[in-house]
This record gives sequence, C-alpha cells and structure tokens, in this order.
Amino acid sequence: MVKKYFSDLNYTLGNEDTTLEYELVKKIKPKNILTIAGSGSRVVPLISKDVSNLYCVDVSRPQLFITELRKVTIESLNFNDYLAFWGFPPYAAYDYAIKRREIFKGLDLSFECKDYFLKVFGEMQWESILYMGKWERTFAVFAKVVQKFFGKEFDQIFKFHNLSDQIHYYNNKFSMRKWKTLLFILGNKSVFNALLYKGDFIKKNQPGSHFSYYFDAFESLFTHSLARESFFLNLCFFGKLSHEDANTIEAKKECFDRMKEGLSNGVNVNYVNSDLVSAAQSVPSGSLDFLSLSDVPSYFGGDLERDYMQELRPSLKKGAIVVLRSYLRVPESNLKGFVDITPKYSELLATEKVQMYIVQIFEYVGE
Repeated sequence: MVKKYFSDLNYTLGNEDTTLEYELVKKIKPKNILTIAGSGSRVVPLISKDVSNLYCVDVSRPQLFITELRKVTIESLNFNDYLAFWGFPPYAAYDYAIKRREIFKGLDLSFECKDYFLKVFGEMQWESILYMGKWERTFAVFAKVVQKFFGKEFDQIFKFHNLSDQIHYYNNKFSMRKWKTLLFILGNKSVFNALLYKGDFIKKNQPGSHFSYYFDAFESLFTHSLARESFFLNLCFFGKLSHEDANTIEAKKECFDRMKEGLSNGVNVNYVNSDLVSAAQSVPSGSLDFLSLSDVPSYFGGDLERDYMQELRPSLKKGAIVVLRSYLRVPESNLKGFVDITPKYSELLATEKVQMYIVQIFEYVGE
C-alpha cells in the first residue's frame, strides 16, 4: 500500500541528470540562479561559492520541502552521513533507520518541513525515502517487468566497465526481440497514464511513434555511456541504484564538497511556491543569469506556451543561460531575444544519463 504522505511527492530521487547543469554552472559561474525544484536533486548541484541567490521554484510545497531537506542535510552532514541518510549506495544495503532518525532530529529545518517529514518518516519507520516518489515507484514497476522478461540475464549489460565491450554486447548478444516487445507494451501513452500521469499525459508533438521515441533514447544510453553509471537505467532494470557507480551527481564527492563550500559561503537559497513565470517576475529585474526550467514548459499550451520565454525576459541579465528539457513535446514558443547554443555542448549531451529529454540551451542576447 502506498503511504499516505507520498501521494503528493512526485519525485524523491529525481528524473534528470543534472550533470549538464552542474558542468554549465562550473563554467559560467552565475550569481543568480532560478531553477525548478523537483526533488531538489536538480537544485543542490547548482550550489557553489560563486552563487549569491538560488531561487527554487515549484507549485508543489512537498517538492520544496524535500529540496529544503536536501539543502540542510548537505549543510549539516559529512559526505558519508549524507549518503547514509538518503540511502545512496554503498549504504543502501544497511539499515540506517535509527541513525536517520537521530540525524533528522538535529536538522535545522523550517517548522513546516520538519512537521511534514516527521509524518513521512514515521510512516516509513525511518527507512530511506529515495525511491518513494510517484515517478520512482513507476520505474520500480517497470523494473519488475524487465526482470520477468529477461530472467536471470536481465543485468548482463551492467557488468561492463568498457564502453566498446558494452556496445558489442548490445549489438550482438542483447535480446533485442524481448527488449522491443517490452518497450512496445510499456512505452505507450495508456500504460504511462495508468502508472504515472493519471490522465494528464503530455501531448506529444515530436515525429514518430512513442515506441521509436523510447527505443532511440534507450539505444543512445546503451551506446554512449556505461549502463552501470546511468541512474535511470538502474531504475529501469533494478528499480533502484544497484551500486555507487550509478549515484546521481549530488552523491559524488566532488559535487558534495562544492555544494557544501557554497552553503558555507552564504548562498541565499529561496523556496518559491509558485508557477515559473510568476516566480521569475518576483525576482529583481535583470538579475538572473542562469535558469534551469526542467521539462515544465512541455506541459504548457496556448498563449503561455507561445509567450513564456518573453515573459521571462525582464528577469534576465544579458548573456543569461536558459536550459530547457522537453519530453515528447517541444514548446512552440516565441524565442525573440534568445540564441540556441545547444550545439556547443553536444559532448555533454551525448553522455547525459537519461536521454529521454530533448535538451535545448539558450543564451539571452536581448533585442
């Protein structure tokens, strides 16, 4: 039975590889960042000593609470305790319930956040919440079907440490017939509606079938980076992160140290319970130099879809970078004042660990 308090948490681990934004922020060193919050895992890697203000935006208060929990645990814990608290490998195999409860009691959280997670962890008996979001639970179901289809050989593609060997296996020994059948059954609108979207499935505007969209994305994953290092492939085949090679960027030591340094340096983290456009309009004019929009605009329609980029403009500093992910649907928007610089980052995009999103990177150049 799904726990009561998880009914409003869509994401707990996260659905995007924030390595892209992490590397962009390292390079351009923005001062003022606005980002969709999600599970917080797409927020915290943007923290560094160079950042002055980080605006975390979400229409869901629980997603802002889990973002706050991530921020405060980074601030308060060392690297290994952070991994243990959240349940990342290699600590996932152990019962840290007692330690998790003791850590939580000492965290300096807002009253609302603390109250919310006291109820959540209470229902979970202080087990890890890393896989308890709606999205993560959906892929736990997907993984069970994968394992049923492939049997004891389901994890073979995760055993490679060399990409060329993995590609050879994929092209010659991977059961393509089973894989295509599986994607045909699961990779369609009705199944994802039933498992995750509850009737709000996105309106696709990209060419080709749902099957071809998913097949091509998975093929890119299998042939451009090691499967064992993709948190998304781990979720799809195991329903969890099977080893620390698959840990998301927040659970990598270099990133953790960078985040902790930024928080120690006094970055101002703001939690904004609002829609994207309203949040951008609430910040000082011309101040933002980096925006990470997730795939939120994929769900826009009508005037909002057409005009949202123009409505963001007053908040942007000239030269600001806007990162947009699109899932099945690329917004048809007025891009006046923006230049598409995506090709500059083709190498980063090729090794992105999800590959389900069409990523566009824009620079704001003004009139």
